[in-house]
Amino acid sequence: MKKKDIQFNLRIPEDLKSKIDEAAKVNQRSINAETMSRLYDSFVMDNNIHLEAAKVIENFLQARTPTQRKKDVAERLNYLFNEIKKSLHFKDLTVAELAYKIGESSADSAESWFKAEMEPTFNQLEQIANFLSSNQNWLLFGKERPFKVESFRFDENIDKDIRWLLTPNPEKEFLKNQSVKEVKFIRCLNAEGSLIVAKLYSNQYLECFHTPYHVSDIIGVGGYNSLLYLCLLFKTLKKYHGSYKHPNIYSFLISEEIAKKIWSEETHPLPLIDQLRQIPWMDDLADELPNRSLDEFYWQGFDLLRSRLIKDFKEKEYIQKIWNDSEFHIKHPLSLD
Repeated sequence: MKKKDIQFNLRIPEDLKSKIDEAAKVNQRSINAETMSRLYDSFVMDNNIHLEAAKVIENFLQARTPTQRKKDVAERLNYLFNEIKKSLHFKDLTVAELAYKIGESSADSAESWFKAEMEPTFNQLEQIANFLSSNQNWLLFGKERPFKVESFRFDENIDKDIRWLLTPNPEKEFLKNQSVKEVKFIRCLNAEGSLIVAKLYSNQYLECFHTPYHVSDIIGVGGYNSLLYLCLLFKTLKKYHGSYKHPNIYSFLISEEIAKKIWSEETHPLPLIDQLRQIPWMDDLADELPNRSLDEFYWQGFDLLRSRLIKDFKEKEYIQKIWNDSEFHIKHPLSLD
């Protein structure tokens, strides 16, 4: 059955009538055809708008729906956040501040990461790991352990080793605009006297290194020669004390229990190191002063080890050649610019 057209009167503004007339001329059709076409299009457009809106809502809800990946990432983020807040430097840190520090424009997305509602990008996770001194591989993929204690051995070249200690790690691009704030030599109170070295940066990023050095008599000939080199390094580093141009250099003693927590890489090392009290065993190890027993202040056997190191330090020809060189003392402290 043929559809019947219905005629009705419609009042419209004059400027709208002029626009219809102009559009009809451009489209080469009658005013009636132009008007009907535009009326039909308005209904189609209205339906399309509703469909698009439904898709937007569906995508939003889907993005906020927890998945196993989102849950795993959120669990790691919350673990890391709880660990770092044990540190004096980060005890008042909020998710909003974290978002600001990694360059987010608002805290809304960051808060959704911790609730497993949204997944951060790989780049965002890398920035969080760098800001909170975490292992990127663990935070991104759940591989390895939360915190990395790297292995390190000194080159046994004074100039090179001092530059490594007091300047940013060139292998980490995100540290290039930072400066080393503190260098920490940490001797474990185990029988071997294991040595940990830590570097704290101006942005509170912490690098932690496990070394092969034992500050004790429980070492072979090679280990003892390396210990003599450490004494030379320690005595040279004293020239950098109190300089506003250089990082602060401290020494600490740590219980075997706390050392094992650091080596486990499951506990954030920064809160553990925060609680340590400075103990100047490093300055006294190869120094004749103070001329008194220090066993009770440092560890049992310190005096015997010190007397041996002082004697051998004076007798080692290669060490004395360096230590008695006037140019060596003029050169240090080095300019690290």
